[in-house]
Amino acid sequence: MRRFCSILFIATVVLVGRAAEPQSLSTLPQATAAHFCQLLVRDNTGTVQSLNNFIRRSMFVTTDSLTAAQSFCTYIFNYGGWESLCIFPHATTNAITWHAAEDRLPADIDSEHQKYIHEVFPRLIAEIEAENWTVVDAYIDRMLKYQTTFASLKTPHTSHATPPSALLFLLFVFFLAFPLFCAIFFHLFGNLRKRPYICRRIEKQM
Repeated sequence: MRRFCSILFIATVVLVGRAAEPQSLSTLPQATAAHFCQLLVRDNTGTVQSLNNFIRRSMFVTTDSLTAAQSFCTYIFNYGGWESLCIFPHATTNAITWHAAEDRLPADIDSEHQKYIHEVFPRLIAEIEAENWTVVDAYIDRMLKYQTTFASLKTPHTSHATPPSALLFLLFVFFLAFPLFCAIFFHLFGNLRKRPYICRRIEKQM
């Protein structure tokens, strides 16, 4: 069943892209294709996994000239399959949703991130077409960083309360210091009460 869903997902990615005019891009170098396939993707079953792991479970196999990652990238970039790859996470306090470059994005994704999601693949493809592999790898690094940054749930804002350990320490210091404060207070209060008596004795002696 999982294998069938994997094949269905790849077919969807490829066939959706065929509506656009196929491109004839250079094959990605092995290292660059493997680098791209480190990206996470949400497939048709809702499972989130790396593209490398997904490819291992799919119909893509190595050939004499191309690795499975290279074959996958060839389909993705030449037939517009990247348009339906759900590789862009968006986290809220309750869930993480994954979006593709051509999706209609939720309003709570800010304009800067929406622009990045919609524009990163066309720019990446332009660099692939120019065979600027160093720049391509840099784009992939930023995509991986994007996933790492936004693929975790947001924590609700909480006030900066004093931790229990700090409260216990303050109570401990208070109970240690309280007897000392009492002793100082009664000592000073006693001296103040004695002062009129001492003054009267001095006046009598004079």
